[in-house]
Amino acid sequence: MSVVTRPNSHKANVSPDIRNGIQAANAASFTGGLRKAIGWIGRLLVSAYEAIAEARLQKTRIEAELYRDRYLHSSKNDDDLPVVR
Repeated sequence: MSVVTRPNSHKANVSPDIRNGIQAANAASFTGGLRKAIGWIGRLLVSAYEAIAEARLQKTRIEAELYRDRYLHSSKNDDDLPVVR
């Protein structure tokens, strides 16, 4: 692992073995970061899905408790009164 420079050169001459090792390390670092980002996005989506499902379940339980499954709240009404099923 040696770096050889020439007097008139501004660039270091790196051996192909070192260059391949650096490229492999950069690729591994990039794929590791990409994997972390995809995992984070996946966990965020699952968390959002679970929150929506929990809200639906709570809404259904509240309607069942208050109206004994006879009425259903609907946001399509202008006066926000319960609608008979």
